[in-house]
Amino acid sequence: MRAFNWFVRLILFLLLFGLALNNLEPTVLHLLFGTQWRAPLFVLLLAAFALGVLLGIAVMLPGWLRARRLQRHLAASSPLPQAEPARPAQAAAPSPLAAGVIDGTPDGV
Repeated sequence: MRAFNWFVRLILFLLLFGLALNNLEPTVLHLLFGTQWRAPLFVLLLAAFALGVLLGIAVMLPGWLRARRLQRHLAASSPLPQAEPARPAQAAAPSPLAAGVIDGTPDGV
């Protein structure tokens, strides 16, 4: 399974690398007040993706923190029940099966 994960990562990397190589043309991004940013298209796409990820995290962060705070509060107010004390070990009962029987059937069927 580990080798499969690395294979999928390699394929994804090669696809993204090929996308970047196909989008090397210089592109102009026109910002506010006449400002321009000249960069290859794949750099602008990567920057837009990273900005989207950061904005998504920033929007979800208050909810995550609220949920963690509620979880800590609930854990502190209702402790888990205490475990029962360990019982002394009982002697193992002898098996009713014959010593040579593996699957429980004496004839092996």
